[in-house]
Amino acid sequence: MDDSTKKKAEKVVSSLTLEEKVHLGIGADFWRTQAIPEKGLPALTVSDGPSGLRYQKPGTDAKGMTKSEPATCFPSLATAAATWDRELVAKMGTAIGAEARSLGVGVVLGPGLNIKRSPLCGRNFEYFSEDPYLTGTLASEYVKGVQSTGSGSCVKHFAVNSQEYKRFSNDCLIDERTLREIYLRAFEMVVRDARPEMIMSAYVMLNGIYCSDNRHLLCEILRDEWGFEGAITTDWGGMHDRAAAYKATCDLAMPGAGKHLEKQALDAVHAGTLGEADITACAERIAALAIEHAEAGSTSVDIAGNRAVALKVAEEGQVLLANDGVLPLAKDAKVALIGALAKTPHYQGGGSSHINARKVETLAGLRSDWTYAAGYDPKNGSTTPTLVDEAVAAARAAEVAVVVVGLPETIESEGYDRKDMELPSSMDELVRAVAAAAKHTVVVVQSGSAVELPWEKEVSAVLWAGLGGEAGAKATVHVLEGDTDASGRLTETWPFHAGDVPCMGWWGEPHRQAQYREGTFVGYRYYETAKVPVAHHFGEGLSYTIFEMKDLAVHGMTATLSVTNTGKRTGVVVPQIYITAPKDGLPEPVLALAGFARVELTPKETKQVEIALDPAAFRVWRDGWQELGGTYTVHAGFSAHDLPLACTIEHEGKAVKSLADARLADTWYEKPEGKPALADFEALYGKPVPKETHHVKGTYDETDSLIEMAKTSKVARFMMDQIVGAIEKGYDDPSDPQCRMSIQSSAGCALFSLVNCAGGAMPAWLAQSLLNIVNGHAPWHKA
Repeated sequence: MDDSTKKKAEKVVSSLTLEEKVHLGIGADFWRTQAIPEKGLPALTVSDGPSGLRYQKPGTDAKGMTKSEPATCFPSLATAAATWDRELVAKMGTAIGAEARSLGVGVVLGPGLNIKRSPLCGRNFEYFSEDPYLTGTLASEYVKGVQSTGSGSCVKHFAVNSQEYKRFSNDCLIDERTLREIYLRAFEMVVRDARPEMIMSAYVMLNGIYCSDNRHLLCEILRDEWGFEGAITTDWGGMHDRAAAYKATCDLAMPGAGKHLEKQALDAVHAGTLGEADITACAERIAALAIEHAEAGSTSVDIAGNRAVALKVAEEGQVLLANDGVLPLAKDAKVALIGALAKTPHYQGGGSSHINARKVETLAGLRSDWTYAAGYDPKNGSTTPTLVDEAVAAARAAEVAVVVVGLPETIESEGYDRKDMELPSSMDELVRAVAAAAKHTVVVVQSGSAVELPWEKEVSAVLWAGLGGEAGAKATVHVLEGDTDASGRLTETWPFHAGDVPCMGWWGEPHRQAQYREGTFVGYRYYETAKVPVAHHFGEGLSYTIFEMKDLAVHGMTATLSVTNTGKRTGVVVPQIYITAPKDGLPEPVLALAGFARVELTPKETKQVEIALDPAAFRVWRDGWQELGGTYTVHAGFSAHDLPLACTIEHEGKAVKSLADARLADTWYEKPEGKPALADFEALYGKPVPKETHHVKGTYDETDSLIEMAKTSKVARFMMDQIVGAIEKGYDDPSDPQCRMSIQSSAGCALFSLVNCAGGAMPAWLAQSLLNIVNGHAPWHKA
């Protein structure tokens, strides 16, 4: 944004009254900021868009999640990240930015940078990785791509938003080192490198303070340390205290109808606890963005070109997890295609990122010459003996059975988490039945995150197709048939079971606190340090050819190595660099990703590869960033578990022992086996953990939902039923994930957030009266 735009914004805001500036800090409606035409200030239009644009025209029912304009549906960010392809992720961002620009959208709400702490997070399909460096690297390219078109990008959800349960009021307890090194690292990379125009605060509390109100997070870190100059918006309904948020430099409360929030701010000014200068600064940032994007809508869109990008992302993002040689399929192979997801694909996740795709291809439609058997119901994965028998008969008559399984749409969505890592049990039974009858069985998995594969050793090949977007089916065909090399690599570890994950036990339901007990031991950092066996490792993925790496060396902050394709086909390899830090200081995971490249090689070709090392891999947070000196081991290889090359280097910095923390002596973090105890976490956290309380009649407050209060209150149950009934009327099927997400974001959200989002239908006074009643008091009781 240039200085002239900022000056225009300052001039407009200088002509506004205090009340007008406060009004500007509240959205006009679900997708637009306030316009003041008489002062020459237009509205800023924003739209959901992590994997494609979900634009809703003015007047469209904002809660009708599928009522959006047709747009290119790209693969989910989880699938895009599996490409490990910087340039391609940038092209995806560029395509989305162009579609936004053409529709008059100023800022695209995405990408999501939250770390995949657990495979059960319902929104993992929207996030890049369990690793902050990989997340930050790819997200920076995405943001640059979006903003190269003139559209802005809004990265989210800042910060520690790694679960859906109680996401409107969950209290995330996390030590500063873990926060900085794991959960803020990607945001810092994007802010410094890509300069996004907007940041979205998370719903949750960070150490007892809501992110929208958190001055340490939004002002001290984001603005003062990182130099962020753009606007900060809340997530929708996520403004907790408007006066505190102004002090924290949170500029915009979305969506609209926030008279109670305006009153909070004005009362604070009149009481002398909030200065008008804080409000003015926020108003200027909002006005500048609105002026910057006043000309949006002036460009055309290359729909065919964007679809080609979506196809390329889907091709590169599919990960071959197992293959005994049956893939790629022989050109004349007689194939049985089994699984209803081959006709009704699971190609995108549910929630605010749900795209109204122009055209969605299917495996069955693309390969109508393959014998087809449904095998199960696509809505819930259930099957019958007849469906299984039909599938087995088709498999027995074919040379290869391609079985398509995955998570039904009702399981994987924003708004709620998964209960476990399992596929529907009937799908597992179907795979085993087919595998017992077929000569060769190939399983294609459609999901946005890790799932259990209990039958993996019984089949010939497993291809994770991710959530491939509208062209995902064509990409799967290209990979199965070898027109495209299998080149995707996992960006999250696949444990055998959810219980293997170090955060399980204090993550998700029923906890009102999210205790980040595992510290920096997240994903592969934990599994490789604790030597816990997993189903598939971070960075893993097979190819249709064979690669050899040699001659690892490090010169300054650059690693070099040679890579050779020793096979008979052109293919892609992703050399990965990890570092092992010096020991005897702060507890450190044994590995941290420090660099990577994506390299295509023809048969017998050798390339010398240079990979820049991440400077942050050589620093730790100990009362500020400290350069950690000593002897490092640099590893190179094919995954976090397959690292055939290693060398040592010396790095200047503080002595390891000088950074040791006596509080962590003899705790889980020095030898992470099993799960950390509360005493271990309190040593890491640096203070006692507040007691977790579960509210009942008499103690309900604004952080509780109608669904929770309905358990003990007929009044709350009546109001819940009215909201749920009204939402379900808008959908043909109440089990639709968009319907479930809408319910969880209204009847299931914190009461204060419902007030923020209700458009005046639930005013603040009514919410307080309701709280009084459900707690056994008169409606007019003074809380």
